[in-house]
Parts: sequence; structure tokens; C-alpha cells
Amino acid sequence: ASTYALNGVLFGNAANAIEVESQDAKFKMENNRVTEFAGSRDGITIDWPATIANFEKILLTDKQKEAAILVRATEPEVKIADLNDLGVKELIGVGRSNFKGSPVNRRHNIRVGSEKLNGLLVPPGEEFTTITSLAPVTAENGYLPELVIKENKTIPEYGGGLCQIGTTMFRVALSAGLPITERSPHSYRVVYYEPAGKDAAVYEMHPDLRFLNDTGNYILIQTHIVGDELIFEFWSASDGREIYQSDSRITNITSPPALKDVETLDLAPGEKKCTEKAHAGADAEFDYKVTYPDGEVKETTFSSHYRAWGAVCLIGVAELSTPP
Repeated sequence: ASTYALNGVLFGNAANAIEVESQDAKFKMENNRVTEFAGSRDGITIDWPATIANFEKILLTDKQKEAAILVRATEPEVKIADLNDLGVKELIGVGRSNFKGSPVNRRHNIRVGSEKLNGLLVPPGEEFTTITSLAPVTAENGYLPELVIKENKTIPEYGGGLCQIGTTMFRVALSAGLPITERSPHSYRVVYYEPAGKDAAVYEMHPDLRFLNDTGNYILIQTHIVGDELIFEFWSASDGREIYQSDSRITNITSPPALKDVETLDLAPGEKKCTEKAHAGADAEFDYKVTYPDGEVKETTFSSHYRAWGAVCLIGVAELSTPP
């Protein structure tokens, strides 16, 4: 029976709250890229005969007030390992970052960049380069410009926001226990990349975020955007390596310098436009350790230095007081 009433309590809707349908795996490739993917997932179903017998014993015979609903697992018919011979069968790493408060063009570039990475396969033994996978950072490749200050001008540069991609890639590679072969922190702390010390700057063609696939199997990159959160997943086959990383240690915090006004002819006289916010300086570091199945241990400490950064505003003038 799908419903059961006992002591005035109806258990008929239990299935809706508890049961989860098993999910078959999906894996489809086109031109060496995975175009359709879903990992298999076990389901949960209520064992009604056992549950009803348990209710009768616990609630009626033993006169207790609570009784458990008994469930059993249901396996999917198709598992991810059955669909490919690349060694892709399980989740080995997850990286996350938050871009809440980003302007429209920055959000667009984050989405474009994440879509370019989704479905990529990293062969065993290959050094993966984030920038090469995102480039060229041009309008023709789908990116939008963000304004930056250069000398006395506001100049659009394409790809603003791609450091969100680099930071998230750094975090997922760490989560999977992969050797980081290139990583550069930002010049100053940015709220999008907190906690400090676990960010990675990328810019065509340098700096880059690179890692080595030493798993012995292919790594499938899956990317997701959920609200303001960017999520990267690495799927492969675990070799049993264990990963430890500490929280960031923040030291040497320094106050930002005073506001800097920059004259420009791009704005009406007296008009003011601030494009750089003030940031306190700091140093950050965290410890990272990978223990391999054969007992080998590799340890490192990632260190970052962030400069104190003052706010910068453009001030419109009719004539520059000094040449650009």
C-alpha cells in the first residue's frame, strides 16, 4: 500500500518527501568533446511492507511515539563507467567561487568562459592551460568589454571577469589533488575571490592557471552556474590519493592609500566616475598536502602578497593640467 494510517497520522505522502528516482548516466562525445553528460545516481525507495510492520511493532506493540520509515537503495540501470573507455567514472574534485555583485558584462564573460570549458577532456599526462582554453579573448569569441582606467582614458578591454574562471579552476585542481604548475595571485584582494590566498589571476597570455593531469586517466571538466556561484567539477577515476588544505592565514594587513583623482577629457567637466575601490593590503598563505596510495607525500605552502590599493576616480575637465 502507498498509504498507511496509524493513530490518526497519515503516511501516504511519505514517498514524495523521501523517495528519489535513480538516475542513469549519460555520456555523448562529438569532436573530442563531451556534449552530453550526467553521472549515474542511486535512488531511494520506501520499503512499505517493512515500514508498516515496523510501525505496528513500535507504535502499537511497544507503545512508543516514533517509528522509522524504512528505505532501500535502487541502483541505476546505466552507470557512467559503462559508457566510456576513458576512465571517467566518478567525481574527483569540486571548486566553487561567488561573483555576487558583478555587473552585467562581467557576468556575461563568466558564463561564456565557463561554457568554453564545459565538456573538455584533459588527457593523462597533459598540462592543462586555462588561458589557452579561453582564448582568444575577443568580441568574435563571445566576450564583452569592461571599462578600465589607462592613463587619462577609460578604455574597454574584453574578457573582464575571467579571473573568476582562473580562481575556480585553481580550487577544483586543488580539490582533485593535482600538481599546480603555474598560479599567480591578484595584485590586490578582490571580494569575488575571497578567501584571500585561494585565488588565481589569468590574462591573455600570462598569467595563467595550469595543472598537470597525473591521474593516469582522462579528466572531464564540467561547469555549472547556480545563482551567483560558479562551480567546476572534475570527473575521472580516483586512485585513492588524499588531499589536505588548511584555511588561509591572513597577516600584515595594511591600510589603503588615499583616494586618487585622475583628470580626463572623456567626461563632462565636473563629472566624476569611480572605477577602482580601495583595498587593504595583506599577505596570505595556506598549506597543501597530497598523500598518494603508495605512501608518497607532497607538501607545499601557497603564498600570496596583496598590495594596498587606493580608490581611483576620473574627474572630467575641460583641459588637462598635465599631459597624459
